[in-house]
Amino acid sequence: MNQPPKQTSNVVVTGDVTIDWNLAHIQNLPGNSAAWAADDLTRACWQRGGAALMADLIDALAAAMRQRGQADAVVQSVAVPRTDLTPTDARFNHAYAMYSPVASGDKLPDGKPKLVWRVTQFLGVDRVARNGGDVAMQRVENEPDRADIVVLDDAALGFRQQRSAWPRALLAPEARPWIILKIARPVAQGPLWDHLIQNCADRLITVMTVGDLRRSEVQISRQISWERTAQDLFWELIHNPRVNGAARCAATVVSFDAAGAFLLTPNRGEKKDQLGGWKAELLFDPDVCEGGWEGDRPGKVIGNTVALTAGIVRQLLLKPTEPDFHAGIQSGLAAQRRLFSEGYGAYAAGTTQVDVAFPLQTIAEELATDAKPWAIAAIQDPVKSLHVPTTTTAAPAAARFWTILEDHYRMLLESTAEKIVLDGLKATIRDVPIGRFGGLQTVDRREIEALHSIQNLLGEYCDQPQKRPLSIAVFGPPGSGKSFGVEQVAKSLRPGLVEVKTFNLSQFGRAEELLAALHQVRDIALQGKLPLVFWDEFDTAFDGAPLGWLRYFLAPMQDGSFQQGEVTHPIGKCIFVFAGGTSRQMSEFGKDLESDEFKSAKVPDFVSRLKGFLNVLGPNRQATDPSGDPYYIIRRAILLRSILERNTPNLIHEQNGQKRLSIDGGVLRALLRISEYKHGVRSIESIISMSSLAGHTTFQRSSLPPEAQLDLHVSGLEFLSHVQAIELSGELLERLAEAAHKVYRAGKERDGWKYGSVKSEQNKTHPLLIEYADLPEEYKESNRTTVRNIPKKLARAGYVMMPSRSNEPAIKFPGDDLESLAEYEHELWMTAQLAAGFRLGTPTDAQPLLNEYLVPWSQLDDKIKQIDRDLVRGIPKILAEAGYAVLRVSVDATKS
Repeated sequence: MNQPPKQTSNVVVTGDVTIDWNLAHIQNLPGNSAAWAADDLTRACWQRGGAALMADLIDALAAAMRQRGQADAVVQSVAVPRTDLTPTDARFNHAYAMYSPVASGDKLPDGKPKLVWRVTQFLGVDRVARNGGDVAMQRVENEPDRADIVVLDDAALGFRQQRSAWPRALLAPEARPWIILKIARPVAQGPLWDHLIQNCADRLITVMTVGDLRRSEVQISRQISWERTAQDLFWELIHNPRVNGAARCAATVVSFDAAGAFLLTPNRGEKKDQLGGWKAELLFDPDVCEGGWEGDRPGKVIGNTVALTAGIVRQLLLKPTEPDFHAGIQSGLAAQRRLFSEGYGAYAAGTTQVDVAFPLQTIAEELATDAKPWAIAAIQDPVKSLHVPTTTTAAPAAARFWTILEDHYRMLLESTAEKIVLDGLKATIRDVPIGRFGGLQTVDRREIEALHSIQNLLGEYCDQPQKRPLSIAVFGPPGSGKSFGVEQVAKSLRPGLVEVKTFNLSQFGRAEELLAALHQVRDIALQGKLPLVFWDEFDTAFDGAPLGWLRYFLAPMQDGSFQQGEVTHPIGKCIFVFAGGTSRQMSEFGKDLESDEFKSAKVPDFVSRLKGFLNVLGPNRQATDPSGDPYYIIRRAILLRSILERNTPNLIHEQNGQKRLSIDGGVLRALLRISEYKHGVRSIESIISMSSLAGHTTFQRSSLPPEAQLDLHVSGLEFLSHVQAIELSGELLERLAEAAHKVYRAGKERDGWKYGSVKSEQNKTHPLLIEYADLPEEYKESNRTTVRNIPKKLARAGYVMMPSRSNEPAIKFPGDDLESLAEYEHELWMTAQLAAGFRLGTPTDAQPLLNEYLVPWSQLDDKIKQIDRDLVRGIPKILAEAGYAVLRVSVDATKS
């Protein structure tokens, strides 16, 4: 049973008022004839809009909360009639919009699409005539002197300038209500804004849309990536003097409609003029980007920001001293989605009874219900690194490229990659933006931004009449999937319209073959299709000249036509995709040419005709990435899962509603950890197709092709070493740790040391020259750490460990490798010692956590270096205890 609320809050709602005229239009006859159409239906419905609509929704929300025993509120608002209004009533602003029945995205019980009323055209506002003076604004009915919450709807229709219309609860010097300002463009300006910032900022919550903010002399990216847009917002609201008054508010909320919202609040206990004085957060839907939730569902709705504001009001009513802004925004976002889905009412075919209006009760009920949590990400301050002292040897800026993925999974990349392959991307990655472009999925911010940029470019091109091709270039390593990415983006934009055509220029011997190819492109365009033309290996030599094909594309790219004899042929609307075969990224294109060659190849002319480019990363680690490209393993995992789903569905089984891949752990480890796929994605596909999987329900080790066949696509030896890597734990770990201690003892005893209760350089005595079982626990753990790091050490120098099945001889590391591994052994030891709390110095009884050898390798005495060399020389002996041999593979294959 609901308990009655303990306290009644006083809520005042005022601001700019409109009378919203919703013109419902049903076109029963096809076409857009200017003649009389008696069969078409248009009906004018009206509702209280602006601040009056806000008051009506908050009043309905208060009633719903009262019924649930959550809170009680009395809502006082502007005096606006509820009956007998006409469009000629000069007291009010009149806003007009055309509504049509459109598909909601849901189905009716009979399977037919459900139709709802949404805006198909905004018709503008008929503003109150000013006649050179202020308009008599509507005041709050029965206005109280004090209020707990004041909600202001500032639509830039005069309220912000007219102080006489502002509520008394706002102007009283001692008043301390919560103030919510829903503000439209131009934002952050006007007398009302100045008054609130100067007098009430610590109790002010500002709500605005990102669209209105973008029209206010700020630079905020659109539909590129959540991270980019969020950091742009963070910077603008803190540093742009045009809008940075928002940083003084108790909270600033920027709406992305139903896709998410940005929240800026001051950090408690810190001065606002200090670095880190603000906390910026993004509440978002990981499955869509800005504007992506509505998808291709037509129409818009009025009242999104009203619903978001009401969600925040609910939290002020529930927790007036410590409002939960997250919960308020989440309620508002859920209400926005409900509003779009429901529209302004359902449409019933054939009816002439039309009532198009904001669904007050439905949205109020949605707001009164706790919304499910959205993904929340703390946004990294984009100027944070500027305040951190750096040196010329510090990592470049690219290494500090902030991603939500890094915040969530940086320390769990390998286990996350394994889970993606086993369970799929959606079941694994939580609260991280996922870029979906047709059949392509990615969580790599760089890929998402690059693909969204191309998507925006293609979308703009498709929406406008065009006579010239849209030309973009795509670069990447062989087999990285250059064609696939652009193809998926294009097809997702224009499903059914795009026709792909590919020509490999390295196979053309004469320029006439290019003319024949352009004729094929023209034929596709004449059929009403949009040709997506891939010019593969466009950067190869032709006719003895490097980049020799470029000159032949200049006219088609610039003029949208090509010359054959005396006849000029228009190509029509199409997309040219130039896929590089020799350059791995745009920055490399043409850089190996001398200056004269660069110009004679027409590189500047060609590049000037490009409208965009895409660098495809592929499944291998990017050698040019200053950050080390840690997310290559996630890209690889997504590709693996996709290929296995597509080619081997027999390996995927339903378990508790989850589609789980059945695969041997060693095979999965090798597929993910192998240092390089020689031919990119094609090598992954080849290894899977070469494996014996037909009729099997599990990808077993015995399904793999032999080493010689694997060598076509990977280092076979390295791949199999990952498959058969030992699990260094339990009894095996103890046995190998004991072997490591024997190696250490043997080296010391060889140099004349013997056991002694006290370590003495003069007497050559050492207390650790005892049996492993008698060692103190911390020294046993040191040996275990040495053993656990063996695979990492071997990989560093190009070695792997494999089960000894062919009488392999014990290996001896050559001099350079021995020295390099010994130095690495010292680095690993230092890392472990420092993590355990040791510091540089000579240990004493009072300060036992000191060690005189915590110095760089170059500063070590050779006698101490010898200990590390002995441990490296002893690796083959240690592994022999487990039946493993050490084998050499190419350094290039393992350095990554």
